[in-house]
Amino acid sequence: MRPARRCLLAALLAGLLAGGFAGPAPADEARVEALLERLDLESKVGQLLMVGFGGREMGPEIERLLRGHHIGAVALYTRNIQSAAQAQRLIRDVRQVMAEEVQPFLAIDQEGGNVVRVHHPLAVLPGAMTLGATRDPMLAYLVGQAVGTELRMLGFDMNLAPVLDINHNPRNPVINVRAFGDEPGLVAALGTAYITGQQEAGLATVAKHFPGHGTTAADSHFSLPRIEAGLEELESVDLVPFRQAVGAGLDAVMTAHVQVPAIEPAGTPGSLSPRVVHDLLRERLGFEGLVITDDLEMRAISGELGVGEAAVRAVLAGADMVMVIWTPRRKTEVVQALLGAVRAGRIPSARLDESVRRILRLKDRLGTLDAHRAPRAELGRLLPNPRHQQLTWAVAVRGLTLVRNEGKLLPLCQGQGVLVASPLKPFRQELQRLLPGVTAVELRVRPSDAQRQRELARLLELAPDHRALVVGVHNAYQAWLVQELVRRTRVPVVAVSFASPYYLRNFPRVAGYVCTYSYLPAAQVAAAQALAGRGAITGRLPVSVSAGYPRGAGFSLPRGACRARLSLAPPSAGGVNSERP
Repeated sequence: MRPARRCLLAALLAGLLAGGFAGPAPADEARVEALLERLDLESKVGQLLMVGFGGREMGPEIERLLRGHHIGAVALYTRNIQSAAQAQRLIRDVRQVMAEEVQPFLAIDQEGGNVVRVHHPLAVLPGAMTLGATRDPMLAYLVGQAVGTELRMLGFDMNLAPVLDINHNPRNPVINVRAFGDEPGLVAALGTAYITGQQEAGLATVAKHFPGHGTTAADSHFSLPRIEAGLEELESVDLVPFRQAVGAGLDAVMTAHVQVPAIEPAGTPGSLSPRVVHDLLRERLGFEGLVITDDLEMRAISGELGVGEAAVRAVLAGADMVMVIWTPRRKTEVVQALLGAVRAGRIPSARLDESVRRILRLKDRLGTLDAHRAPRAELGRLLPNPRHQQLTWAVAVRGLTLVRNEGKLLPLCQGQGVLVASPLKPFRQELQRLLPGVTAVELRVRPSDAQRQRELARLLELAPDHRALVVGVHNAYQAWLVQELVRRTRVPVVAVSFASPYYLRNFPRVAGYVCTYSYLPAAQVAAAQALAGRGAITGRLPVSVSAGYPRGAGFSLPRGACRARLSLAPPSAGGVNSERP
């Protein structure tokens, strides 16, 4: 990008962040109040539900769910999506079925990186931690804008992203590379820039998981995590990104099923706690947007209270919408529990109207109320978007991080004597294309114990005949393989992590370590090109992996490093570089 253009874009972004999100026009209050007045109790309670369903086509059962309960929001997941065109048809069918109802939000969980529900022809953009490694708010803004623009084309009006958690626990099992990093200022800057771009594109943004899920060592899908941080630490760390986003005009927040004793000594999950939702988020941070719970069917909640009672407590705490994604009977349970609580006076009518009013305001601002009459975008003509594809590549390249490079082993430059093992095909193929003579071994993504031992035995057998061994790490299985290879062979091992950067903690003596933070095809190809000396590496760790590898660590490799290396080599070094520029 030209310097003048970069300065102009940087000035534009600074103005946007200082002035708040422009986004859609303000809601028509008269229309909102008139609509609220017409809704009966069942319709108002239905507005509070965000649901999921099985299947990729509209059917009688789904229609009964949506119309029978007057559902306020629908979230589509991988089980609902075969292709972008099919997703667009399904969304259109939902809109038509609800033509006589208040139109629901159509939401998706499209974080980017390794959490993607819709692929080609959409630009599948790198995730949060890749952006963290670039340290560039302008890239984050452009990514948010691209995601928002393309999802709007499909008919979505809400994205359950980005993650504003600060991943300062290396053993966090649920956040990890979904976070921008572990430093509050970096997460706040990149998260707010991403949200700016996404909301400027007209897509409602749901930032998550308030008040923070980054310190936890448990996954709320299976148990109730606990945040041990004191109030001062929460204020100076976890709440920083949320406070900045709220101050700029964030549309919505998703609450986390976590215990926060510093705020709620009784141990009530944050998503059900008035002290967390009303006192902290609403009053202390001044948030006026939509509050949505994480899925109430997670065991952190359903295993203790049951989803009906949890929904009632969430609304009493200050939530506007409750998420019930998977089981049909639990959706009915939630509806009945909420209706019963309102009829019994446990949930005051004014409290119900407060949430419904917020929901209708956002729907009016986004155009959701009239979405069933909107023309359908011609995906074949508009997608794939070449500029968004270029952006995907730019982020993948700039996020590459070289954490360890003993003896300046990288770049490899010549394929002869290089053994590559990975379960990821684009990575293997690109290295073979760039470095003729590479020996490639395909690994299984999730091998059995017997298969894992056979893979290790084969690589130990092949390794002595090679000068370097490159292992693409997709998950903990390949991380174990690297650990064993480093321990049992004298051949230098290079690990390329397409997942967690923290794997380095398991094999600190590895010769080379490269992080991409995702296994997207663009990340695989960018890593292969950098290893072969055809691309630059400029990224820096957005998290502290260990004492020896703190946040900000990373070596730079210039593009064309192999040509520079050969031009500096004395004639006696031998060999002629076979690769072409």
